[in-house]
Amino acid sequence: MNRLLALVLAAAALVLSAVAVPVASAQDDPNAIPAPTVVLTKIGATPLIELSDGGAGLPYLGSARSYNAGDLTAVLTAYHDTGVYDTELGQVDGVAARYLNNDWKTWKAATARKASKARTVARAAHHGPNKPSHGNGQWWNKRLAIVFDIDETALSNYSAIVADGFVYGPKSQAEATDEIGTAIRPTLDLYNLAKSKGITPFFVTGRPEAQRAVTDDNLRREGYADYKQLFLKPAGFTGTTVNYKTGARQQIESQGYRIVASVGDQYSDLAGGHEDTAFKLPNPFYFLP
Repeated sequence: MNRLLALVLAAAALVLSAVAVPVASAQDDPNAIPAPTVVLTKIGATPLIELSDGGAGLPYLGSARSYNAGDLTAVLTAYHDTGVYDTELGQVDGVAARYLNNDWKTWKAATARKASKARTVARAAHHGPNKPSHGNGQWWNKRLAIVFDIDETALSNYSAIVADGFVYGPKSQAEATDEIGTAIRPTLDLYNLAKSKGITPFFVTGRPEAQRAVTDDNLRREGYADYKQLFLKPAGFTGTTVNYKTGARQQIESQGYRIVASVGDQYSDLAGGHEDTAFKLPNPFYFLP
């Protein structure tokens, strides 16, 4: 792990620990299911930090459309009837079967060898002349950047979500133009910490270009001042969220930046690469593909 990535991971750990809320049942009852912890997984080839319960979001059900906590009946029915449920059962049971079909000592030894090799490769990549770069130019000549999503990442729209009964109702549809977003304190702390370390902040949101003025006003009012650039979805864009946000990160790289971290509440905020590390915040209210 390089020094820059370690810095960002350490910063995130400090923020998370600062806002951790003790779970009374887990403390009082030794048999209680423990609260989720922060784990390192992957999204594509990018290291992904999320909670151990899968990011505390709505489940990925194989849907190509958005859905909210209030309208899961139809999505869950399709999840079962289309075979996605059976496929995911098989994925987990398949891993268990492979484990049982391998002697655990052989498994452990192979894992240790892979870990040792990975550490050797990482050290060589960090210190050697062929260190991978992001975008054009050598990595050590890059300015550093961090990318934030907005809704339920930098700003909370919970007042609209709860008013709509956890479906995408009129309050949620007007949340940007009504400028109801309030700063999510741990994210604002992370934003300010990054700036203090000389890491340039960018925003990449799925909000449309027509909402630029109200979005900028809401961000600045809530303390997100002095960001470098705000990317909004262009009018008439027909691609996926992943296509759009990956393209935005590529544009940031083309400006001479290395993106050391991306922070979002949806997997679609983070997929597609062009960042050193991704941080998935919990959002149990809605899912956006």
